[in-house]
Amino acid sequence: MTAQLPISTDVQRANLTARDFWTLTEAGAFEGFAKTELIEGEIWVANSVWAWHAKTTAFFTIELGFALRALASDLIVYTSGSVDMADDSVPEPDVSVGVDHPERTGLPLDKPALAVEVSDSTLKNDLGRKARLYARCGVREYWVVDANGRMVHQMWGPSGDTYAERRQVPFGEPLASATIAGLKVPTKALSQ
Repeated sequence: MTAQLPISTDVQRANLTARDFWTLTEAGAFEGFAKTELIEGEIWVANSVWAWHAKTTAFFTIELGFALRALASDLIVYTSGSVDMADDSVPEPDVSVGVDHPERTGLPLDKPALAVEVSDSTLKNDLGRKARLYARCGVREYWVVDANGRMVHQMWGPSGDTYAERRQVPFGEPLASATIAGLKVPTKALSQ
């Protein structure tokens, strides 16, 4: 039976599911937008990517790739890959590390071992709403590269809506993963 609702003039939020998001994506609804993500039922459209953001994303992509190769790891690096996090969330970390996933859709939730967000204008969301989402969905380790603070906020040990462990690594100091044994990224180039 279909319930009848009274007509309302109030603005109502339509929460989308990941399935809705993928259907809209495949239909071309987001063509012309640089980057879209589904975060807790809301579609987020990202700003244009500035030079520092692009350079830093490339830096982490390359350095993580080299470090994983040196460890002879089966993990690979994804740049701006969508992740099927939850029924209402398909975020797109700037960089993520996970196992190979040849499918056309987003990475399944159990695949990312590390998510990295490069933050020059989105620090509040990256340390707030996205950190809570990633923790709640069990992403084992999360890094936020803070342009203005000139540091990496490193989080691991997801527990509910938060990470149990956190540390800040200033640009210039080596960044060692807390959850991927032996993985270390130099950040000296970021301090220049």
